[in-house]
Amino acid sequence: MKKIFLFLVTVLSFCTAKSQDTIFKKSGDIVIAKVLEISPTEVKYKRFDFLDGPIYIEIKSNLDKINYSNGVKEIFTSTSNATTNQVIINNNEPPRDYYNRPVIANNKIEKWGIQYKYHNERLTERDLYEILNQTKDKKIITLVAQAKDAKALQFIGFLGIPLGIVSGIFFLKSTGMFYSSTSYNSSYPNRNRYGLNNTDLAYSGLFLAGAITCPIISGVQKSKRNTYNHDAVKLYNEKY
Repeated sequence: MKKIFLFLVTVLSFCTAKSQDTIFKKSGDIVIAKVLEISPTEVKYKRFDFLDGPIYIEIKSNLDKINYSNGVKEIFTSTSNATTNQVIINNNEPPRDYYNRPVIANNKIEKWGIQYKYHNERLTERDLYEILNQTKDKKIITLVAQAKDAKALQFIGFLGIPLGIVSGIFFLKSTGMFYSSTSYNSSYPNRNRYGLNNTDLAYSGLFLAGAITCPIISGVQKSKRNTYNHDAVKLYNEKY
């Protein structure tokens, strides 16, 4: 029984190893993967140890070669303007066609409402930044960083809610609502002609100004974020 179990484990390990594709990057990194699609400029794959995970996109100019599970080897050679492929076939096994999917000629990032799409798939902002950062272009990466900073500052708009509440509390306090008439008259002699305490009213106005300013700042940062994203995508489409 033990021998049968060891035999099954060996067969399973062999089958698993045979189904792996190995991606060799020019940086020296090696990725055990399942290649899904190859376009003229990119390779789409999933990590073999996480096949249910996300789809990774790698620019072909960053790759050295791919060893496919059926013995086919694809070597990427770079020229001054493009990356060409040299396919070496293992004659002991019939070649597996990795180009049976239609090649998508349009490699541009397109506007899709308030979002973007790539190869006819909707992109989240995180996916968009991942594609843009893979270019290693300094201008594009700078625009992405500026967009992220603007997005972080957008959250200042939520600060307007507690500031508005505090403003309301100080306004009610200025009316003497939290005090008896005797205590209010003796403790707060500094009142205007409407009977409101000037000090509390000033605090109320100060916090109200902050409550109004925060959403305005948030809106400005949102506009900047959209502009940075647009400029980064435009630059990407012009270069790639």
